[in-house]
Amino acid sequence: MEVMLGDGYANGWLYDRLNRFFNDVPWVPETERRPATDVIEDGEGYHFYFEMPGIKADSVEVRVEDGRLVIEAERKRPEWPKDAQVHVAERTWGKLTRAFVLPEDASHDAIKATYRDGVLEVTVAKKPEAKPTKIKVNVEN
Repeated sequence: MEVMLGDGYANGWLYDRLNRFFNDVPWVPETERRPATDVIEDGEGYHFYFEMPGIKADSVEVRVEDGRLVIEAERKRPEWPKDAQVHVAERTWGKLTRAFVLPEDASHDAIKATYRDGVLEVTVAKKPEAKPTKIKVNVEN
């Protein structure tokens, strides 16, 4: 949707009504704000990639609780000068939460988390006994 500011159609009564409608409806309840996530498994473990643009690294919390990998973070509400007139405000803010039940072969003691370029990567290693083991076959003559 294109929004014209200034003397265009954006100042019309229909725009004002639609704008109030879209701004007054909480499209995504705070309890359902969750970052988009990719989960990849390989022979070594599980890799979780959480999209978290604009999140400060010190607000990110990663923990294992009741067999679940839990990610929490918070995006602060934008602050504008008191005399500013906000024309469009679409960015979301508030608490982000995501949780995944870890499989039985996941090691709760071998978890690494890295936050870079707005993406949180969490790697959960598999338990040593769960990893495939190659066994050398001896040939007898």
